[in-house]
Amino acid sequence: MLEIKNRRYIGNKNKILFEIEKVVKGYYPELNDLKFADVFAGTGVVGYHFANLGCKTVVNDILYSNFVCYNAWFGKQDYDVKKISDFISWANSIKGCDLEDNYFSISYGGKYFSVNNAKKIGYIRDQLEIYKPELNEREFFIILSSLIYAVDKIANTVGHFESYLNKVPEDKNLILQMLDITEKLDCQIFCENANDLVEKINADVVYLDPPYNARQYASFYHVLENLSKWNKPELFGKTMKFKKGRITSKYSTHEAKTIFEDLITKLKCKLLIVSYNNTYDAKSQSSINKISQADLLEILSKKGKVEKYEIDYKYFNTGKTDFNNHKEILYVCEVKNEFSV
Repeated sequence: MLEIKNRRYIGNKNKILFEIEKVVKGYYPELNDLKFADVFAGTGVVGYHFANLGCKTVVNDILYSNFVCYNAWFGKQDYDVKKISDFISWANSIKGCDLEDNYFSISYGGKYFSVNNAKKIGYIRDQLEIYKPELNEREFFIILSSLIYAVDKIANTVGHFESYLNKVPEDKNLILQMLDITEKLDCQIFCENANDLVEKINADVVYLDPPYNARQYASFYHVLENLSKWNKPELFGKTMKFKKGRITSKYSTHEAKTIFEDLITKLKCKLLIVSYNNTYDAKSQSSINKISQADLLEILSKKGKVEKYEIDYKYFNTGKTDFNNHKEILYVCEVKNEFSV
């Protein structure tokens, strides 16, 4: 069965979950009923960890593919296990070589996937859309999440879809699996711009892990976004991307410092934890942080008292820089002028 952590994702915090928990417990020894918000949630592993510790949780990400997965893992709606299992068994029985070309195989076959794998993925996604009226919303999201995880696993990439490997992709065994879901978590799920979201929510603890460099997550995961929305847009260039529109992030531009300061000013919380990667010495210009540690500390210090924690952490990068001494840094800010949650 799939676990929420079973995705290849840049900045995935699965390896430092217990370090983050340790920091939070230093301020709140009892986590039960604490309200915890992760507004750049990515795979959702941090929010899922704290939700399973009894926290009332908020998860948010601007990518719809992540929102799909949140609704599978965190959703409150009951679901029919047999209905999902039957669809997954049917999907796994399909052979791509028996299928005709479709939107997905024409777009991505021979690039991110073998032609046969791409035909199978596109056919399953088309059939899921046809079957959608027979499913409730969470059942649909669970099956689609299983497909997202399966597609991610076999992709002809280094772990994201900025580009594909310079080799002919091999036929691989595309296998959908059931999700190992924890029942009835207390969670609110959003798919919004973080700076807009924080005007609507409050929490005891807010965890922030925003993008820091020029690499757009919408470009890294455009294939999964397309698979999730299934609007079948026109694609462009060698890497077959669509026009990204609203899902581009200003945190990856020269406006990053201003946008981050706006976010921090708007936040309503008691404790603020900010993850920071020390990739400022990267050889690739697109990997260099847009917000310096000095800027970040200056902004957080206006919000309250700041402590710094360093964690040894193997950082994922595109290969130009060897971060031998890479640290994941947690800036922890006790917010002045506490409010009632």
